[in-house]
Amino acid sequence: MSHGKARLLLQVDNLQKSVSFYTRQLGWELVEAEPAGYAALLRIWLNDEVVLIQRGQLTKQGHELQETYLTRWLQPNSTNPKAGDLVYIGVSSVNEAEKSLQENGWNELRKEEETGHIRKVFVPAIDGYTFVFWEELFASDDEIMKMYTDGIVELECAVDGLSDEQLNLTEARGKWSIREQVLHLIDLELVTIHKVKFALAESGRTYQGNRFSQDDWSVSLHYATRPITYEVQLFRSLRQHILGLCEHLPSALERTVKTTNNREESVARLLKMMAGHASHHVRAVERIRELHGC
Repeated sequence: MSHGKARLLLQVDNLQKSVSFYTRQLGWELVEAEPAGYAALLRIWLNDEVVLIQRGQLTKQGHELQETYLTRWLQPNSTNPKAGDLVYIGVSSVNEAEKSLQENGWNELRKEEETGHIRKVFVPAIDGYTFVFWEELFASDDEIMKMYTDGIVELECAVDGLSDEQLNLTEARGKWSIREQVLHLIDLELVTIHKVKFALAESGRTYQGNRFSQDDWSVSLHYATRPITYEVQLFRSLRQHILGLCEHLPSALERTVKTTNNREESVARLLKMMAGHASHHVRAVERIRELHGC
């Protein structure tokens, strides 16, 4: 059986109410409904699709649904966020997305913009999810290198002076602690730097990497209890290593790798992604410190 193109699976409390919310208040389109009323396929504005499934049915009717509708609608590596998670959906224009939402009655929405990185609008939904419609912003090579370089001191300042006990503080119950935020951002750097090195050394080569599961890494590598001192030092060394390479290699930021889906990624794009990712978690650490006055 061929697979669909939906990359997102959302568990909902009441399928009928959720379909009504997404179609009427977000302007999405109902494509197909499973006859028994357990699941539905919706189109998100242009081409993205999402599958809604009645909460609990993955276990009760899971086998039957998995063999029929879920297999036909979903991509094999779809994501299944939990209630309370931020659900990121890329759009070509956040301003256009906001305009569409306003036409459906959303008059006041929270927006964020990181210059040269990303523009986002946050939409609270039913079933405990918050959608983050995001648009990538573009930056010059000089701006990218500055963001990537500045991230070293930004991380060090964010954790400076914290006790081991304070590293366990969180923004809310069930959210990652400062310790976990830091260890995650450094592991993402380690994973991505492997791709950067291949681009620098063998530009144009197809790069085959495994998917990064942040939750599995967090549990298996004991993010919740490990020290971070040497990890922060490693972060500085990793970035200085890449900065040194980019300084000495001609046209370093233009060098590329091809992913297995034949998408080309430049060193500039990879460094920009790493800079933005680290900045996101540094801001989370700063919010936690402000919340707890430390």
